[in-house]
Amino acid sequence: MPYIESLLLSFVLMIFILVDILRLPLINKDRGSRFFIELAVSFFIFLILSVLATVLEEGYIRLPLMICKILWTLQFLSFPFIVIMWMHFNAMNVIDDQNLVRKLTAVHVLPYVVLSVIAIADIGYQRFYPFDRSFVHLSSSPGTTYLMILTLFYCVSMILPTLGHRRELHGSYLFLSLLMPSALSIALITFRLTHSYVMFIMVNSFMMVLFYLIGQRDSIRVDPLTGLSSKELFDRKINKIFRSKSNYSIVFIEIENFQFFKTRYGSMISDELLILMSKYLIDVASSSETYRIADDRFCLCLNSQRYHDIEHIISQIKERGDRPWTFGEKELFIQMNIAAVAVPQQVRTQQEFDLAMNELLLEMKTVGKNSTFMYSRENSTTQQKKLNIISALRESIRNPDQVIVHYQPIYEVKTERLVSAEALMRIDDRDLGFLPPSEFITLAEQSGLIVPLTRILLDKVCRTIRTLSSFDHSLEYISVNLSAEDFEAKGVGKELLCRIENCGILPHNIGFEITESVVLQSFETVAKVMMELSVKKITFALDDFGTGYSNFRALMDLPYDFVKIDRSVIQKSTSNATMLTLLTEMLHKMDKCIIAEGVETLEQLNIIRDINIERVQGFFYSKPLDEDTFISLVKDSDER
Repeated sequence: MPYIESLLLSFVLMIFILVDILRLPLINKDRGSRFFIELAVSFFIFLILSVLATVLEEGYIRLPLMICKILWTLQFLSFPFIVIMWMHFNAMNVIDDQNLVRKLTAVHVLPYVVLSVIAIADIGYQRFYPFDRSFVHLSSSPGTTYLMILTLFYCVSMILPTLGHRRELHGSYLFLSLLMPSALSIALITFRLTHSYVMFIMVNSFMMVLFYLIGQRDSIRVDPLTGLSSKELFDRKINKIFRSKSNYSIVFIEIENFQFFKTRYGSMISDELLILMSKYLIDVASSSETYRIADDRFCLCLNSQRYHDIEHIISQIKERGDRPWTFGEKELFIQMNIAAVAVPQQVRTQQEFDLAMNELLLEMKTVGKNSTFMYSRENSTTQQKKLNIISALRESIRNPDQVIVHYQPIYEVKTERLVSAEALMRIDDRDLGFLPPSEFITLAEQSGLIVPLTRILLDKVCRTIRTLSSFDHSLEYISVNLSAEDFEAKGVGKELLCRIENCGILPHNIGFEITESVVLQSFETVAKVMMELSVKKITFALDDFGTGYSNFRALMDLPYDFVKIDRSVIQKSTSNATMLTLLTEMLHKMDKCIIAEGVETLEQLNIIRDINIERVQGFFYSKPLDEDTFISLVKDSDER
């Protein structure tokens, strides 16, 4: 039995691979990973055909002649079919353009279809590929010649894309993409010369094991800093939880404003904080139950049978977060936001879990302030509403008429003269109706849609300024808010300036407002853009001042003229104006002009006057106005 050993070994290897995939599915859900499973199944079927052929060859069973001929033909067709599968798998790993992959595969499948039609039609005639009872001998027939030429052509077709994309391939995949067609070619030539397909079977088995192990290795990573399991392993754990229908509580822990902490104390202390946090969470659970799923976010996957009181564990983590963390001689405080969801009590499917996780992480980012969130099934309604809003935002990008601009006037305190305005975005969706900023701004930032929406807003503001330029007015500028996402694109400064100039207005007529948190989150990028645009006399204002974690050393070096004191600070000043007074004195020493936001009462205005704040905006003077009303207000203000 010359082939039985190789067949049995390959058979066992493929069984273990398939069972392992069923037990622990491949983490990567891309088309290449899914096709690997299809390839494994196809090769497994090929092995079954080979086993049947060997059994018939050895005479262990006897089948009717027609059945043997059909089996002989199927085994004949399986050789190039397996090579086609490898060729398609290699193309998906090598070529990024999936349309091109599909076209190449279609071209290569065509001669195989012709081969299949001829071979199947010839079963009864035995002229194209004559039946051999030994299931081994390759006769000098047109079928044999066509088979060898076609399979070798497929091997060459694998090598060419690899060589063409060799610079984009790294590490193991370049090596394997060259090894696979080379080994298959040698196996096929050996098959032709020796009539033995042992090498072909062993090459396929070897390559299957290699790709499986490398695929699993590349998808299983341990966080190098903390030693905790990574996001990929967390995804696998969640997949396993839902497959086994186990009872688990998933707890998310996020360090609030971690980027500020890193900016203020440096990478060394911030890394030490993450290490201390990971060690504490391992003490709470275990290393196998603790994951680091983002720079500032951890997760515990706790079996509900082992951890009966999840709320007690959450309280324990909260209590530790309220105490200082020691770094040498320093004791520093951090804020932690915590969220939890129970499986399957609150989410029954992995899709529901993904929605719940996105909802919880969004709430943690939005609310913050040492918050704790417990997911419930009622949250799904809220999540659906947010998904509807995101759809409305996408529709607004396609239809800019849905983006409405309102203008909040800004007045000089001493003269009560209208001097500038802030542009505020609104969405008027045909299905959801009028959406205020509180409902969509955070979602737009989370989804990345804020960038194109801001560009639409800027274009509309520029057109308004161009309309105002048709008559004399004293308005200095109109400001537009920029988010952290606006600074992620390369060349954002040049793009913004180009938009302004293309609208035919002078750059100094536009201002940009940036919050403290955005500045500290991407300080170098923001500083570069601010320097670039301030040269063109574009005005900058630091927004929401007084609510975040101010790094004054960093803020002092930025080219901004205005600071907007947040409305919460203004409101608190009616009972105690000490904080507002101190902020004002400090900012005046920095030569900054101050704008008080959210002024709604005469009492607040009088306090602002007494403290010598220069400018004010709020409902006391005017609510946000639509474009026509705002233009009329500017005209009336200048006439007075």
